[in-house]
Amino acid sequence: MKRIGSILTIVWLVIAAGWALAQAPVPVAERLATHLGRTTRVSLFSNRVAVVSVTAEGEDFVQQALLSDGEYMVYLQALERLAGQLGGEPVSSQVESRDSSTRLTLYVGSQVPRTITYSPLAVLNLAAGKVAAIMDDIQTRVLETRPGEDAVRMWQPEVGDTVTLLHGGSAQVTEIAENGTIVLIEDKTGMIFTVAPEDRASVIREPVPPSP
Repeated sequence: MKRIGSILTIVWLVIAAGWALAQAPVPVAERLATHLGRTTRVSLFSNRVAVVSVTAEGEDFVQQALLSDGEYMVYLQALERLAGQLGGEPVSSQVESRDSSTRLTLYVGSQVPRTITYSPLAVLNLAAGKVAAIMDDIQTRVLETRPGEDAVRMWQPEVGDTVTLLHGGSAQVTEIAENGTIVLIEDKTGMIFTVAPEDRASVIREPVPPSP
């Protein structure tokens, strides 16, 4: 009986490990662009996190943003559609550049991963050009993310929480609806207003950590 219990424990650990691995974020798309020794990497992951990193001599920069469900699905669906339209030769005119190169990798579509390497002088077909434009858009989205925005997106509000507001001042959470909409009362004015989940980042600067 003890042996059976040990076997069942091992089986459960294997299943649990597999489940944890399945939940781990995986890359959706990535672009690695190098110019004059400066490398910029733009990555989109399945957990809705987008990351931009820059590496060069004397420079090491990383910034990330947590996309909303809607933003992520727009990017994902567009990349999946375009992956099927790339064709056999997405780079129609490959012009080499000694100091610059770009490697674009898609982890969606029927050919996974699909990697395209080209120089800034190359001519891309329509689908590849649209993928490049999407990666440009993701890069801009990440770099324009203000400090604290990700904390607001990941915040799980509770009644009594205090937040600082983008227009100044602070407010307290007095009520949370089933759909995630929160009711706030501004500390200075006593004004009561509601904020839908998708609008939190445009109203709230950041949640205030509770006092120890």
